[in-house]
Amino acid sequence: METGYKTVSCVKFFAILIAFVPLISAAAEVDFSCMKEQVRPIIQVTDQHQEFDVVIRNQCPGAAYWSVCIERMNPWTHEVVETHTPSGYVEAEKRARVNLQMKATPSPYSDENRAQAFYVSHAYDINEPRRAACVASQCEAKKKDLRAEASRNSRAWSRAKVELQETMEAECPDDGWSRSDADTCRRNIADGMAEQMAAYAATDAELREQLAAIDPETCTVHGGSILELNKVN
Repeated sequence: METGYKTVSCVKFFAILIAFVPLISAAAEVDFSCMKEQVRPIIQVTDQHQEFDVVIRNQCPGAAYWSVCIERMNPWTHEVVETHTPSGYVEAEKRARVNLQMKATPSPYSDENRAQAFYVSHAYDINEPRRAACVASQCEAKKKDLRAEASRNSRAWSRAKVELQETMEAECPDDGWSRSDADTCRRNIADGMAEQMAAYAATDAELREQLAAIDPETCTVHGGSILELNKVN
């Protein structure tokens, strides 16, 4: 009887423990605010790429699985060109890091280069890896109209830059001119188009600000910086 009593007690305790395990797991899944994410641009930027680190810090009481979806985009068309879904396991008070190199992509309208842009989303679990949801499709749908307006402004701005350069080359030739006279000629032409160029720049900045204000918790775009003004080989 004594042995049977202990056995029954153990069975009951085990059953109670099993009953509470899902509750413990569910509670642990609710709040991962102790997992901290950061997208950190690397200082070194070349005419070929711009580097970023996606950093995940585990400030939770225990270890956790992590997963990210990184969608690399063409900075001019904003089409997704690559999707990456790295994942891993990080101990408490440790960090995980994914290094990214965003390649330079020349504008289809001029020789201006921008680094590729990307979206990144995160997912966490304490029991097993869980794939992070990719967000580019839903985020770009929200930005469609502003993207079109920004693209029109960018094309007009690029045409104006080409026109400026062609005008300088035609009206301020190096042959037969002193260096000082040629430089003065170019400055005068640039000054004459300065107001027009400033208007394009202001519109571009305003539209980018509006785009950044759309669902910043989910739809923040990283990268897309202007790189060196020479063509990528």
